[in-house]
Amino acid sequence: MANILIAGATGLIGSHLVQQLAPDRVDEVLLLVRRPIAPLHAHHHQWVSDFMPLALPPVSDNADAVICALGTTIKQAGSREAFAEVDFGRVLDLARAAKQAGYRRFVVVSSLGADADAGNFYLATKGRMEAALVALQFDSLTIVQPSLLLGKRSTFRLGERIAQVLFSGLSFVFIGPLRTYRPVHAEDVASVLIRVALDGQLGCRRIPSKQLIAAVS
Repeated sequence: MANILIAGATGLIGSHLVQQLAPDRVDEVLLLVRRPIAPLHAHHHQWVSDFMPLALPPVSDNADAVICALGTTIKQAGSREAFAEVDFGRVLDLARAAKQAGYRRFVVVSSLGADADAGNFYLATKGRMEAALVALQFDSLTIVQPSLLLGKRSTFRLGERIAQVLFSGLSFVFIGPLRTYRPVHAEDVASVLIRVALDGQLGCRRIPSKQLIAAVS
């Protein structure tokens, strides 16, 4: 079995990754955190870093993988610049450190609609991040592009709360072409992230939200 490094372990998707990566799935889980957190399993270890600069321990096996679930919002970050520092800068810092440490597999959470040329700053930043990761030429790069996420966050996000209400009461709305935008549960995204990190597929692939939902249906 492989070892998995998780960045963003305290976030909505990251917390599900930690819960789902039990000892029967991987040898070791390395949590990249800014401050120590309580581990769930004995095989969970922590690598505390503030990303200035970031260096990771060398990999022990070619099957080892990084799952990046780092992310924020412009409102939560406080400005466009601060948002880009996390969703572009820190993700790229992590990817470069992973390459330096010998990781060949990288899995990242992006966003449905990510496009470097998008008029929307959030989606353009995600698109730039994706392009930068592709340029690093990992042996295996998987970019997961969920729609609005369903799940309980530690911080309130109005857009996602509205989506939860719509999805619970008006799920029939997301049919036909609109199915592409159907919200997806964070725990399902985590499940797919783990699956693709361990499946050994080489090359670059993108998994949009519609395929995420189909993969767990």
